[in-house]
Amino acid sequence: MQQSYRAALVALLAVFVLLAAPMADYGQALAKKAPQAEKDRPKAKSRKAAPVRKVARHEGKPAKKARHGRKAVVPVPADVENEEGDIGSCEVPALTVKSAMLWNASTGELLYEQNPDFQIPPASLTKILTLYIIFDAIRQGKLRPWDVVDVSERAATQGGSTMRLRNGESVKVTDMIKGIAVASANDACMAMADYLEGGNVDAFVALMNDTAKRLGMSNSVFMNPNGLPAEGQLTTARDMLRLASAYLEQFPKALSIHSLQFFSHNNRQRHNANSLLASYEGCDGLKTGFVCASGYNIVATAKRGDTRLIAVVLGSRSPRVRQRETAKLLDKGFKLAAIRKATTPAVVAARPVPQPEATAAQ
Repeated sequence: MQQSYRAALVALLAVFVLLAAPMADYGQALAKKAPQAEKDRPKAKSRKAAPVRKVARHEGKPAKKARHGRKAVVPVPADVENEEGDIGSCEVPALTVKSAMLWNASTGELLYEQNPDFQIPPASLTKILTLYIIFDAIRQGKLRPWDVVDVSERAATQGGSTMRLRNGESVKVTDMIKGIAVASANDACMAMADYLEGGNVDAFVALMNDTAKRLGMSNSVFMNPNGLPAEGQLTTARDMLRLASAYLEQFPKALSIHSLQFFSHNNRQRHNANSLLASYEGCDGLKTGFVCASGYNIVATAKRGDTRLIAVVLGSRSPRVRQRETAKLLDKGFKLAAIRKATTPAVVAARPVPQPEATAAQ
């Protein structure tokens, strides 16, 4: 009995060995093929950025182009300011606009220029000149702030931005000024031109051009008092800087109006298009403008401490770009002014805006 039991057990073990051997061989075969299978399997895309290629640093040898559409990394010189810091030369990069200038009104120093004599339609920047003439008339006693202006039909039918003046309506000069400065009111400009020149708008436009020439705006021509599109109506960043500089020097209290963000007339509120008033520290003016032929323009001014800057930016493609590029320009100006003040403590007397032949970007 025991012998038969042992024989059955031996037979069972033999069968098990015969079955286990092929399975072991098959497992070894799989182990040998596994690396190759892993190699042939497509790799999942990694979300980590590819390592940056090193750029040739030898003088006179261009950096190698990065492959697969990646841009080569250009090393930043040590003396150029890092946008994340406040050190370096405070260089201003070229702006994505058609024309620009930056002026330190406190020292009379030109801080930046880009195509300053490029002619472009002024749009509503024209209203700075109209306001200059209005304030000059008040200074000379020809006009009083409390005078009442009767709105003509021509004024009431002006298009574009308005304060919704009605034909025959009587409005105080102070409200007209606010409408022009804050609401960019084309109808108010025409009403004031009619009032000051007895209904002869052509005479007012002639006065505008005479005033512009007297201020040194040699490359500007004005065709109407509000900046609405007109053939031949052109200005430059340099001329607008000259106008703004004279305007703020002679009528500094006008900023109390230009800094207003809202203006109401006939129970209708108007919003100032100068978005820097609410977003940029120290900004208290001056005027924006837009027509299709020029794009988005601005003359902006800001004061921090005893430094006042005036920036002119012409030909932006959108209000957002105009705000961004003007803020960028003013930022660099205040940084540069602080550096100049630290290295040159002596007070520099303000000087006039340079003429074209005397300018040089600094």
